[in-house]
Amino acid sequence: MRGCPFMNRSMISSRIEDTPAMRKVSSTIGVMIVTGCARLISGSRNLLECILTKCAQYTIIIHTVQSSMFNSTHTFVGLAIARTGFDGWVPRAAVTAVLASNFPDIDIVTALSSTRTYLEYHRGITHTFVGIPVLALAFTAVMSIFSGNFWKTYLVALISMATHPLLDYTNTYGLRPFLPWNPTWYYGDLLPIIDPYLDFLLLAGVLAGEVFNKNKRSITCISLGVVILYIGGRLELRGLATSQVQTLAARTPGTEKWGVAPRILNPLVWQGFVQSKQQVVKVSIDPLDHLMTETAHMERSASPQIPKQALDSQSARVLLAFARFPVIRAQRTDFGYRVLLYDFRFYNETTNTALGSEILLDMSFHTLKETLSFQKKIE
Repeated sequence: MRGCPFMNRSMISSRIEDTPAMRKVSSTIGVMIVTGCARLISGSRNLLECILTKCAQYTIIIHTVQSSMFNSTHTFVGLAIARTGFDGWVPRAAVTAVLASNFPDIDIVTALSSTRTYLEYHRGITHTFVGIPVLALAFTAVMSIFSGNFWKTYLVALISMATHPLLDYTNTYGLRPFLPWNPTWYYGDLLPIIDPYLDFLLLAGVLAGEVFNKNKRSITCISLGVVILYIGGRLELRGLATSQVQTLAARTPGTEKWGVAPRILNPLVWQGFVQSKQQVVKVSIDPLDHLMTETAHMERSASPQIPKQALDSQSARVLLAFARFPVIRAQRTDFGYRVLLYDFRFYNETTNTALGSEILLDMSFHTLKETLSFQKKIE
């Protein structure tokens, strides 16, 4: 099945008319804006292509699990921060803000090792209250060579970098802000990881500021104000969706936990999850019309049926520490046991796959094989 390369760079050729307004744009900021626009347009084009080929959900979920908040959002937020006045206060403020706002995702290099390493360390120490100030300090040590002012550059870097975990917190992937002391995940359940509407509002403010250069700061502030209103609307919708899921959870025997998740394309439709001892149920929610429809459910094995040795394997340990709505299934085989673990939060009913792990044990409960995949088939 053909995937949708949201996070891949596209070969884009563009021509910008030589207008007086555009001549005022510095080459550095101009490249940032064009690159951001290109990534947004490319992502939108690929998303539309996926929808038309009926594979959007499959591709979005894979990239959602494997990526942080869509980097165009972090980039546009960094540019907006620089435009609020920092670009006239310290040299290279725009470059500093854009790079710093994306810098916490340096932990993405862990994906080069293995899926297990990625899940264990992504959104880890580089996204914490302790890590951000230290990371900003290290970043400033290099950036101040070009800006010429260490502490002003550090302030811009710190503010920009702090927006990164704040944005990441708003989605369903979660955040561990109190590492290394507390590994608990916290979830905002407010914005999707790829939010084209948020990106559009931020980009519109950036472009309008370039066209009307004299009012750049005011336009940026207005743009950020509109973004806050948009997020406020999302908050209200989340509250309505949460209320409906709470009602379902109260009616479900043995409920252990529940949660909601925003959809990418339609802000008026949400997802809900209710986990009980027997199963996890996924529902589609229309908060305004108070409609709720079950879209999927998955049975869970009883605890006594699950070999402890399987749960002690490295893949199971990492996945269970990450999974918000874990589903575990144990099966007897000719050679021993087969244990399957899934995070139902990322279940895709179209392809019948989810983030999952498979552990094979022999009759003596020794691990024969273990795998961890973003596209584990549900069985």
